[in-house]
Amino acid sequence: MSFEYNDETFKKIQNVELEMLKEVDRICRKYDIIYELDGGTLLGAVRYGGFIPWDDDIDIRMLRKDYDKFCEVCQNEFGEKYFWQTYHTDPGYRWEYGRVLKNNTKFFRSDHEMIKSRNGIFLDVFPCDNMPERGLSKSIFNLRSFIARKIGYSVVGARYEKNILKKIAYKLLALIPMRLVAKEYDKLSQMYAGIETKYVRTTGWHWKQESKGYLRSWLTDYEEIKFEDMVAFAPKDTDGFLRYMYGDDYMTPPPVDKRKPQHLATLIEFGEE
Repeated sequence: MSFEYNDETFKKIQNVELEMLKEVDRICRKYDIIYELDGGTLLGAVRYGGFIPWDDDIDIRMLRKDYDKFCEVCQNEFGEKYFWQTYHTDPGYRWEYGRVLKNNTKFFRSDHEMIKSRNGIFLDVFPCDNMPERGLSKSIFNLRSFIARKIGYSVVGARYEKNILKKIAYKLLALIPMRLVAKEYDKLSQMYAGIETKYVRTTGWHWKQESKGYLRSWLTDYEEIKFEDMVAFAPKDTDGFLRYMYGDDYMTPPPVDKRKPQHLATLIEFGEE
């Protein structure tokens, strides 16, 4: 059973996430860490000057070197208000990318109740690793990324996958300890660390363009962009990036019946202000 969103609750979620983005932005500017708005967050900044009205999360990207630096400094900067969640800081966490959680909040995602990690309203931070440009090496790199990601998801698939063969496969994958998956992600992040490749990707994310890769220049050539009542960072070639992600008509909103939040929840609590 999903939590019933209303306008007030939805706005409160966005306000908490905006507060988190401001804190991330403060830390990144302090330590010369480059981040950029990503996905629907960037699309919202271009199309609406802030959130897509029905979007319920914030996503940002960083090159691996910036992500590693952020990992080093962020928790001391966060203090008691936020928690930096990765597979290194939370043994129950099953995803490759990091999350900023607001402490004393709750966000229980529908169909993810079996994942025993820390919980709260969150902001996703996607690290981008170097990857091969073409050929067999690229295929192998993407395959290893795919397998690691599916192992992480396996506890969900083992319960909710409807295809019987896939369900069995997920049950078998769920037997693999996450510490081995964490080691694989660490290996993937270092495979091409010494090479300034043309393309980069987030190994633990499933967006259709990840396997093709994103131009490194989209993360090294950046500019400021308005997002709600703050200024964040975005690719200088925002148009090229968004066309690559969403197609040439990215400025056209989807049909009304498709304008729904992506992260359905069974419980949301905002904690004490």
